[in-house]
This record gives sequence, C-alpha cells and structure tokens, in this order.
Amino acid sequence: MSYVDLSSPEVVSDPYPIYAELRREGPAVRVDPEGMWAVTRFSDVVQVLRRVDAFSSAPGEGDREQLFEKAFGGPNIIGADNPTHDRLRYIMQGRFTPKHLARLQGRVETLSRDLLAQTAGSREFDLVSSYTVPLPVIVIAELLGVEADRVDDFKRWSNALVKIVNAARGEERAGAIAEVGELATYLAGMAERRRREPADDLIGALVAAENQPGRISPGEVLSYCILLLAAGNETTTNLIGGMVNALIQNPDQLALLRRDPGLIKNAVEEGLRYCSPVQGLFRRVHEHTELSGVTIPAGSRVWVCYASANRDPDRFENPDDFDITRDCRGHVAFGWGLHFCLGANLARREARVAIEHLLPILDEVGLRDRVEWLPSWVIRGPQALPFERAA
Repeated sequence: MSYVDLSSPEVVSDPYPIYAELRREGPAVRVDPEGMWAVTRFSDVVQVLRRVDAFSSAPGEGDREQLFEKAFGGPNIIGADNPTHDRLRYIMQGRFTPKHLARLQGRVETLSRDLLAQTAGSREFDLVSSYTVPLPVIVIAELLGVEADRVDDFKRWSNALVKIVNAARGEERAGAIAEVGELATYLAGMAERRRREPADDLIGALVAAENQPGRISPGEVLSYCILLLAAGNETTTNLIGGMVNALIQNPDQLALLRRDPGLIKNAVEEGLRYCSPVQGLFRRVHEHTELSGVTIPAGSRVWVCYASANRDPDRFENPDDFDITRDCRGHVAFGWGLHFCLGANLARREARVAIEHLLPILDEVGLRDRVEWLPSWVIRGPQALPFERAA
C-alpha cells in the first residue's frame, strides 16, 4: 500500500480498517516518506516491546518527545531506557500497587456519585466535560497534591501535551508549547513548595528522592510530575468515554452487564482491548534491526500500534466485536514488559467504579448526536458524549 497519513481526519475517525490493511501487508510497514514504520500485528508488537535492547524508548534527535527532555531538564519513564527507566520507576512503583490504591476506593466512589449528581437535573448534558474528564483529573491531582479545583487548567495543559505528541504545526504547536510552559511553571512551584514543606503525596515522594544519591534530579522531578498529570487522566478519560460509547452501540452487551454487574471487571478489560485509549507509542532503532524477516533501517522511528494488535484476528477471535464475556487476557492496551503502564491499576479501578455508577443512568439517556473522536492518532476517545434524557 502507499504511504498512510495516520493523522488524517479520515483515519482518526475510524483507524481500524487501515490497521487491518497494515496487518495484511507485513510485520513492519513503512508508512511515511520520512521513514516511520508501523508494527501492527499482535505477535510483532509484543516482540518489539520485549526487545528493549533493539527498540529504544529514548527519543532520537529531532523527535517530538525530545522537547520534554530539553524543556524540563530530564527524561520520564516512558521515554527512557535502562538503567534510567528502572531508577525512575522504582521511586513510584509502590504508590500504584493494588494494595496501596485500595485506600482510594471510597474517595473515587464519592467523587463519582457527586459528579453524576450534578447532571441529575439536566435534560441535556455532555458526559465527557461533566464526568469522564473531571473524575480522573481530580483523582490524579489529589494524588499529586495539587489543587483539584483547577480541573479546567489541568485538562487544557494535558490537551496541549497531546497536541505536541500528535505533531501539531504552526500556530497550534506554538500555542501548545506555551501552555505546556505554564504547566511546567506551575508544577515547578509545587515541587519547590514540597522542598520547603514535605508532604505524603506524589510530588512529595519525588522531591524526597532528590536527597538520595543517584536517585532523581530536579529536572526529572518536573518531567515526572507532568507525565503523571497527563497520563493519569488521558487514559482513564478516554477509556470510560470509549466504553460508554461501545455499550450504547452494543445494547445486547449493555443489557448483559445490567443483568450481571459482576461482569464489570471483565468488561473493563474488554473495553481496554476494544477501545485502546492509547493507540500506540514510539520506538527508535539505532542499528539495522530485523523483525519477523523485515529489516528496519538504522535510525528509523517505529510506531508500535497497540490498538491494531488488540484487534488482530490471529490473537482474538472476532476482534471487531465488543464482547464483555471474552477472555481478553494478554491485551496490550497498557503496553507489555518493561514499559507496562505504571498507572494501569489506577485506571482500572476508576473505570470499574465509573461504569458501575453509569449503568442506571444509561437507562435514562440517549445520544443526541454522532460521536466525534479526538483529533489524535496517539490517543483515542470521544470529544463529547452529548446525552439527552427522555421527556
């Protein structure tokens, strides 16, 4: 096939037919004239994620992700290879275990009910702006120790980060960089406050690690905070929104979940596989590298497409069906191996609460308009879910 513009509105609105073409074409397919390759088959995606020696997570010269290292003074765990990756990950590892996060359950449930209660008197409301955005943003803000009432600012800053990763150009890119600068200034101020006034929150834990030899630099603290704030809300917001849309589009699955709420845990896993809120991430090969018989030239940038792998018929039967009873263990929505998502347990916990609390409401409402998707090929989720209650 000819080169593919993965960021085109046509592909963004429904990328799955293009992913299927790429899977049929080969294990690695060059998709743009600048030398980016797409890896889309499940077995090959897993192989790339395992071969951390050959497929580097560290950005190369000129990569968009390198902006963050230069701007903030240090890498984050997504864009780092070992030994830097393990050094940074270890600092936060214990904060995102199921046992540690269990103490959040009551707070997430209360926050979820409060947000939904605010929509109760409205004939029309947007579930994204009123619920799927503020729920995870407030949770991660409270974990970080920043002002949760600045939800709108946090979301604006997070959107700016996504625009940069999504290759925004011209004035849009300049505006996004300026907004990320605002975020950096804000978080640098919060980190400085923690240096003066230690606290048992995520920023406090990062700052405390500065005092241990070889652990973390002030620039890495800032980069880590920005990653946690953005990743801590984008994945969960788009997972919940995507699942709501999938349930509405598959009323048999919605009815099944209403009859048996015990399926919620598995339904969230199927939502992760089917919706893939993070469509994929990038790798860089520094030497000629063979993948399933295809040689990827040295210096090439590689798009590792989780969303395509999760719809690979060689791994999942009838993969384009949304089936909440499916055995979907092994999906790669959170990556695989060394770079498995640090916040996976948090996203799963929030999504389970959200879907459980939304089930009664989905009985009362219907979508007013066709769903429009975020203008991004890196993350995927509804821009809005405009609901209307029956008269």
